[in-house]
Amino acid sequence: MGNLHSNFVLELFREQATPLLKYLTARFKDRDDAADIAQEAWLRLYRLEHPENLDNPKAFLFQTASNLAVDRLRRQRLEQRFHERELCFPQGESASAERVAAAHETLARLGDALNELPENCRQAFVLHRGRDMSYQEIAIELGVSASMVEKYIIRALKHFRDQL
Repeated sequence: MGNLHSNFVLELFREQATPLLKYLTARFKDRDDAADIAQEAWLRLYRLEHPENLDNPKAFLFQTASNLAVDRLRRQRLEQRFHERELCFPQGESASAERVAAAHETLARLGDALNELPENCRQAFVLHRGRDMSYQEIAIELGVSASMVEKYIIRALKHFRDQL
């Protein structure tokens, strides 16, 4: 990556690191989670081939961080629901250590598989399954066709099947 690229990102970092962290901390109430998300957003900006050509790099950075924050919150809620379902046993039964370990391993594999998906594919899947949005609603949200959303969902489901 060129010097112009590095200088651009460094200058933006000097200007926006503190505001971004404050924004995320207000959203998460946990500075460690906020810092993790901010770091990932900066990495995504840095990995762009020409971030200096973005129309609004600050907006891109904050939108990326916001998307990552939403993904993390959804994943946490999904993990909590899964955990609650897996650990609810009839008539006072309790989970064996093996079953709890297997549930945690499955959750980790699901999280890894979700994170391996391309951004639009992951967002489409989360919006469809997490928010029960229609393909058309997702298409508007992502700025793509409903047909493309369908392809994203199919790709995500195939990926999960292949990974699990």
